[in-house]
Amino acid sequence: MKKRFTVNILLLTAMAAFAACGTAPATKEAPAANADSLPLLFPRQQSRVVVMEAPGTVRYDSRNRAILPARVAGRIEKLYVRYNYQPVRKGQLILEIYAPELVAAQREMLSVGNDPQMQALAVRKLELMGMPGNLVREVLRTRQVRVTIPVYSNADGYILEESAVASADSPAPAAAPARGDAMGNMGAAAPMAAPSGPAPTQSPVLLRAGQYVTAGQNLFSIYKTGRMIAEFALPAGIAAAAGPGARVLIGGNGMNGELRNGNIHLLEPVFANGEKFSRARVYIDGQAAAGQLITAWIPVLIRNSWWVPASAVIRLGQENVVFKKSGQEYLAMPVRTGIRTGGMVQLTEEISGIAANAAYIADSEGFIWPEASISSSHP
Repeated sequence: MKKRFTVNILLLTAMAAFAACGTAPATKEAPAANADSLPLLFPRQQSRVVVMEAPGTVRYDSRNRAILPARVAGRIEKLYVRYNYQPVRKGQLILEIYAPELVAAQREMLSVGNDPQMQALAVRKLELMGMPGNLVREVLRTRQVRVTIPVYSNADGYILEESAVASADSPAPAAAPARGDAMGNMGAAAPMAAPSGPAPTQSPVLLRAGQYVTAGQNLFSIYKTGRMIAEFALPAGIAAAAGPGARVLIGGNGMNGELRNGNIHLLEPVFANGEKFSRARVYIDGQAAAGQLITAWIPVLIRNSWWVPASAVIRLGQENVVFKKSGQEYLAMPVRTGIRTGGMVQLTEEISGIAANAAYIADSEGFIWPEASISSSHP
């Protein structure tokens, strides 16, 4: 109830902002004395604000991650990470590396005695080899050689093995929105496939104790949770009206029961399953579970179109027709349609004097032959 109420408030606000556009309804001609006559529609050009409901998913922001490299070459002695997407904290111990060269360099530093110049050179050598300065000072203080070099997490977030980062950052192609009219059925929550790849799985890491690593090798990536990405699939026609910067309202399971406002930051053209659409990206702040399904409500202003009741239009495969009165007859005329919402259909071209109830005229036992022929009602 709270969600629908908020969506209605968003719609009313958008409609108030565009009140100057006008929403005059299509005019009807009163039926004549003849019982066979039907009300006729004379649509007027107008603008409308409709709210699109689009499902999507939450995923990690690949730009908001930290790289955890091995600063020294050696063998992994202990590994404290068990699976991918394991939560870690900044400063947490991730692994320990046994580096024979560092052990020899530490012993060399301790053997120089009290010669300050030689000691400074030995300390500089250890730092250049990748040993942290605080560990070097600890060795000088305790006079004990560090056999292993610890590697700590440098950020809060979810850790992912570097070999699995490529697949995580490259989501599978999004499935196209459900086929409808030119710009999709916006009256109901028409299901559109989630645009991102599969949800993160806590698979075991392939790195094991005993393996050798090289200096500078990237071992893990840590995805920070302060900023996430919400992705939605939008029909191509709607993407033109709801471009970057458009306001959206996001809710669903991935938002922990909250409703958040956001803006579309990026629209990426996608072609999949024979359909053209756009993948909308919205950056959201705060905690959100990656892979969770969410829903976006997007108010869209449709300018300078003609609107008729859905009962006035009949679908013929890829074509849509209306019945235009010509003298004492009704002729089937092909039309280009757009959005269907609230029992209304958008016409992208002007046509007047059409039957308000096309199904009443259509013969279920015959064929409808439009007077003109267009390739498709889909732009």
